Formats: sequence, structure tokens, C-alpha cells
Amino acid sequence: MKMTLAKLGLAILVAGMFAANAGSETKAANGFERLKVLVSNNTALEETFQTAQDNQMVTLYTADGNRVALTHYCSIGNQPHMETPAVGADANEFAFGFVSVTNLASSDDMHMHEMTLKIEDADHFSEKWTMHMNGREQVETFHFSRKKA
Repeated sequence: MKMTLAKLGLAILVAGMFAANAGSETKAANGFERLKVLVSNNTALEETFQTAQDNQMVTLYTADGNRVALTHYCSIGNQPHMETPAVGADANEFAFGFVSVTNLASSDDMHMHEMTLKIEDADHFSEKWTMHMNGREQVETFHFSRKKA
């Protein structure tokens, strides 16, 4: 019974999202418009990321007025939410700051606390991840290239 109600709730949520999207267009933030050139032209961008050492991770980007928000579904099991300050249409750098995190037992546990995305050109961008654990920071930079068909 619980599974059926959960499936019904999910179906209603999905149907509501499509109905809301069809009925009205929300003006996206200028910075979000700039990011869309990297991935898609819809209202949310999905970035799938996998390294040789980690399981797959997903980051979803959305517009929040003139800011850009992200939720990172991390392979370590938590989900940090971050936002940029106001971002313009000509931005090439997006500095995401920590807002909140789910599934974190303690604020001392490892989690992504900041991320800076930099568009280098039409086919390349980089991300600098700042991880926090026990009051310390660890920074790692990743470089991405558009996959050509």
C-alpha cells in the first residue's frame, strides 16, 4: 500500500511539473542561460560525473532568480545544495557557496562546501571542488571537454 501511494505521489508530482512547464514559462536567470550552452536548453541541467576512483555522481543546476543553484548527489552519500550570487549573461565563472546539505550526520563529515565552475571556451570548462572535513579543506580541480558525436 505504501509503495502504491509513493508511486501515485511521484506520478502526480511529475504530471504537475509538466503541467506547470506547459502553462507558463519562467524567466531563467541570465547566468543560468550562460550555463545552458554547456549542456541543454531546458529548465534544469544534469551533469553526470564519474572518475576511476568514485562511483557516479550527479549535479543538477537550476535557475533561482538571477542566481544559479545546484544540488550535488555525491558518491559519498550526501547532497550539498549551493548557490551563486547574482550572475550575468556574460559570466564565465560561477562561484557556488554552501547553503545546506542533506544526509550528513555531522558538519564535520566530508562534504562539498564550495564549487567554482569556469567556462573556458565553447567546448571546455573546469570545476574546482572544495571539500570540508573536520574543519579542513581539500581542493581538487576537474577539467571537462564536450563529447563530440
